[in-house]
Amino acid sequence: MEATEARVTTLANKQLTTIDCIAQSLAVGPIFSAAALGGILAALSGGVSLFVVVLTTIGILGIGWIVSELAKRFSGSGTVYEAIAHTLGKPAGVFAAMMYHVAITALVAGIPIIGGINLKGFCADHLGFDPPWWIASVVIAALVFGFNVLGVQVSVKAQLTIIIASTIPFLMLFLAVLINGGPNDNSLGSLDPSNIAPGGSVFKGVLFAILMFIGFEWSAALGEETANPKRSIPLAVLWTVGLCAAFYFITQYTASQYPSPDDPTINIFLPIATDRVGSWLGVLIELALLLDIVAVGVGITAAASRGLFTVARDGLLPAPLTKVNKRDVPIVATSTVLAAMLVIILAALIKYGDDAASAFSMFLITSTIGGMLICLTYAMLCLGGLKILSRNPLSLVAGVVGLATAVGGFLAQFISGTAPTGDALWGRHIGLLLLVVVAAWLVFNLSTKRDKVDAAADHALQH
Repeated sequence: MEATEARVTTLANKQLTTIDCIAQSLAVGPIFSAAALGGILAALSGGVSLFVVVLTTIGILGIGWIVSELAKRFSGSGTVYEAIAHTLGKPAGVFAAMMYHVAITALVAGIPIIGGINLKGFCADHLGFDPPWWIASVVIAALVFGFNVLGVQVSVKAQLTIIIASTIPFLMLFLAVLINGGPNDNSLGSLDPSNIAPGGSVFKGVLFAILMFIGFEWSAALGEETANPKRSIPLAVLWTVGLCAAFYFITQYTASQYPSPDDPTINIFLPIATDRVGSWLGVLIELALLLDIVAVGVGITAAASRGLFTVARDGLLPAPLTKVNKRDVPIVATSTVLAAMLVIILAALIKYGDDAASAFSMFLITSTIGGMLICLTYAMLCLGGLKILSRNPLSLVAGVVGLATAVGGFLAQFISGTAPTGDALWGRHIGLLLLVVVAAWLVFNLSTKRDKVDAAADHALQH
């Protein structure tokens, strides 16, 4: 697709609305998190996952409040870049920008793998053919890329449509369980922390649940493409946290009415759907999960590509990343994200071969990298918020709670029970190595491009 020179002051024509921004932030993937990670949350929490969801929501709201207040003051296409640069200083902002966009690029690079594994299973079970997981993964990557190059207005509307459609089967299952009950009728025992089963822990549950909310701030990447970013971005951030929390509460309530499966990594809703409604609802849930994975990929790619564009616009990454196409899409940056996806697919194919179950480990590796580095970025955001917002009592409390939550999410990578195991440990090791690389990159830029570091994030709109 033909590329032209990027505009220096704005990325697009500022037509996006609050609803569009919410759609972008919902790339956090509540359907995927509920279906793929809900069983793990229930197991770690010892059966009190509803209580854990409530506690985690409070912590995430602390971070979300700080993000929303900072978004009222600064907005650009770099998500957290501008906020940290204008609160903790330009070097800190540059460091955070690169760390954050390395993190979300790692996250989205693994999306085609989990999508391909699910697409392979869906085709084999319901469509009569069984493609190799890596072919299915390339199809997912192509879909994600295609939606993004059509333009942000197309991509966010596609995301919103997919997300709304994907929630319907889960809401149907929730109503069926609420009306008819589970094996032991309806119970709110999962909301009572005194009901923790042996081996469970509220602490470990919270540390894991934090990772299910990661990405609620991705609407900030659309700051330059939004009609009223000062209003729309803060609303999108807080609405996303609230909607995700409500969805996790509903889905964990549904799951808590049935005995936990022996394998917490399976989709816990399929057998419940078959028991309460019928196998057809299980098929819809499988399809909803698959579609939501695509929506997650579309949203993270939009955020990652705009972050790379922004840092390159400031002269700290190669200039070609500032190229846009006729739809004002940062086409070279978007293609770079696609390349990262294809590299990860190839790496998984080389290491794990045609075994889809083993290839899932590559998704765990990229998710671990992304999760731990994003939590560090959240911590820096909260520190920046505390620096300029602490005179407001609500912001002070939110900043302290958010900081504790973000630090906890990072430390979860090193605590027994929530730390990665097996090949996923490579994600933690690589994440730490990338921190060193980003620090070295910052030192290089401070020594060779100090003027550009000092001017970092000056394209941000300041309200």
